[in-house]
Amino acid sequence: MNQGARIKSLRKERGLTQAELAELSGLSIRTIQRMENNEVNPSTFSLKMLSKALEIDLKALNSQKKNSFHLNLSKSLMNIINPILGNFTIRKVFVSSIMLIIVFSLYLWLPTKSVTDYSPNDHQYSVATINCGDESVCDIEVTKKEKDGKILWQHTFGGSSYDRAGEVISTKDGGCLVVGSTSSFGKGNYDALLLKINVDGELIWQETYGGFFNDYGKKISRLSDSNGYSIEGTHQACDTPNVSNECIDFFWKFEIDESGKLKG
Repeated sequence: MNQGARIKSLRKERGLTQAELAELSGLSIRTIQRMENNEVNPSTFSLKMLSKALEIDLKALNSQKKNSFHLNLSKSLMNIINPILGNFTIRKVFVSSIMLIIVFSLYLWLPTKSVTDYSPNDHQYSVATINCGDESVCDIEVTKKEKDGKILWQHTFGGSSYDRAGEVISTKDGGCLVVGSTSSFGKGNYDALLLKINVDGELIWQETYGGFFNDYGKKISRLSDSNGYSIEGTHQACDTPNVSNECIDFFWKFEIDESGKLKG
């Protein structure tokens, strides 16, 4: 039984609706639904809250989470590579080696990262993904520093689920734009997220981009005519109703105006 099915089974055994489990655990109904449908990988904090609400050992849920992730990743890679290389033993050894390299690369991509950009007055903006696994789940942290490194302010942004930092870029008014990914807001499992933050660290507005499946925002740059910005990331297409091994990620690039609205 996969992790989502187990959570659903435990909930029903206790006679709880998704809304009741959400109330008991302190998680959103949307997060509960995604976990039961195996559409997201729950954070340690989410599993901890569920374990308390469902009265089950946290280690059991954590173990299933890791096994499910690596099993699904391995199956996906094998489905892609096997038709190309065939099924001979020596080729399978080669495939296994390639899989280990890819898994290790993904592991390096997931941890906290920080990206820096300088504003016109030499103030330094940086962003990082923080709080993964504690009471704030995953959040986006934005820091503004003086040229000498002195911190002017440091604020955290995000919702009740997963929010990851991509890049930050300064704006003409001295503030900044932060691009990233979110499962707290938007239309789908993950959406590209854009935050507009003013010079004092206050959130002015936020926009999300994407459809029902997993869409990620990773890079942002100014357009050559200085009339807006270009955002790069990945867009997911699936032949199934929900995220599955049949889904494919494509390079994604789109343009926005100064207010965050799509151009064209």
